[in-house]
Amino acid sequence: TRRSNKGIFKVIFKMRIAIDFDDTIVKTSDKVKEYLNKYNIKEFNNLDEKYEFYKKYIDDITKNLDFFDDVVDVLNKLSINNELYLITARSNYYSDSLKDSTIKFIKDNKLPFKEIHFECYEIGKAIKCEELNIDLFIDDYYVNCLEVSKKGIDTLLFKNEYDNLKTINSWQDILKYVEG
Repeated sequence: TRRSNKGIFKVIFKMRIAIDFDDTIVKTSDKVKEYLNKYNIKEFNNLDEKYEFYKKYIDDITKNLDFFDDVVDVLNKLSINNELYLITARSNYYSDSLKDSTIKFIKDNKLPFKEIHFECYEIGKAIKCEELNIDLFIDDYYVNCLEVSKKGIDTLLFKNEYDNLKTINSWQDILKYVEG
């Protein structure tokens, strides 16, 4: 795309940006801790207890998720000149309606994603990014970023530190990075 800027033509680059959902856009871990405290659960004694907790509360947790500061504003700004893709490991494992409640949350909050891809775990996120010709991937989990970076895709590790990965700590910093 080209646009005029006082007689000078400037090329506007459209990037394809893939973004994780949990603990990147929304504060899922904080909300889970809130529910654990609310129901006085200190720890799970086994995987069955964990499964039962998530089965009972994950849809309600999803409905009540809090955003990281500035995320909605930054996503809206990024979507003007870029295509945004949500790539998440979320699945219907704990709840038959988790995908639907996630989509509803995204639509209710008018998040500007072109596409939503579920059930992408570690290497699956890298494969999906490659399939979608993603230019930039943002996630809080270093293993996902490592796998995606092995495909030659630029990655930003959100609110986490790991050797050899670009770490970014706010959505305003993400905006500055993309706008260069």
